Amino acid sequence: MTTRRRFLAGTGSTVAATAMSSAESTSNPKEKPLLSFGLMADCQYADAERAGTRFYRESPRKLKEAVREFNQHELAFTFHLGDFIDRDFKSFADLKPITAKLKSRLYHILGNHDFEVNEELREKVPAELDLTDTYYGIRQAGFRFLLLDTTEVSTYRYPTKDARTAQAQEELKKLSATGKSYAQSWNSRAGDAQLTWLAGQLEAATTAGESVLVFGHHPVLPEEVHCSWNRLALHELLSRFPCCKAYLNGHRHSGGYALKEGMHYLTLNGMVETQDNAFSCARLYRSHLEIRGFGRQPSRTLHFR
Repeated sequence: MTTRRRFLAGTGSTVAATAMSSAESTSNPKEKPLLSFGLMADCQYADAERAGTRFYRESPRKLKEAVREFNQHELAFTFHLGDFIDRDFKSFADLKPITAKLKSRLYHILGNHDFEVNEELREKVPAELDLTDTYYGIRQAGFRFLLLDTTEVSTYRYPTKDARTAQAQEELKKLSATGKSYAQSWNSRAGDAQLTWLAGQLEAATTAGESVLVFGHHPVLPEEVHCSWNRLALHELLSRFPCCKAYLNGHRHSGGYALKEGMHYLTLNGMVETQDNAFSCARLYRSHLEIRGFGRQPSRTLHFR
């Protein structure tokens, strides 16, 4: 893996999605939007029968609906926050023709279900999602968008006999002994080197006078069974930097929200869940982030500290 973890130049327009609304910010009528971007999580497609409230075969239809809506707006980029597929490596090929119609560039984050493929194909998953590195940043309009890899230390990402799998299994065993609800095999964490990289980006953003939005697959807050194994370390790091405004993620299909020590934690609703769709368009201002939800995704405004 090489350079993407450094920085990608922002692509697309830096102006707002004027089609979202002709109105300016309801918080400050004089404040102008910086840019807009699309948000999705847990498309989680599989050519499989419904399981409970997960409608796997409905996901391509929902993804097409999201792409059509996104293309009505002037978006700087679009993010998918993990679990693009549910299983079967060939599912990536089924979805790519749909996202190829996006007018804005699509950036992916890795999720646990993306690795539920044949063991010998797991190492090929990042490349299928156009990732030359699995965590990276984008700088645009005075903001840093930092996309994390919360699958890095896990029991599911590497071959069964890989030393990294054994180490993760031992870590999970120790975490489980503490009684934490999120000590689950479908969860995982960012590695120590990645946290060092994240701290470095937060320090650099502070020096540059930039604001930061962080994205991952696993939740940090509120504490529940889907959270990252190192959620406490992540919160401590993010909340320490006033430049860091919010952490957005997927994984928990019913969504979630928490505000702690000035940091917003927003879990997006999963697209695969129920027959209703879930995605959003986000409009970014210097002082806040306006999220316009579609389908099951609630709309919300996050006012920055």
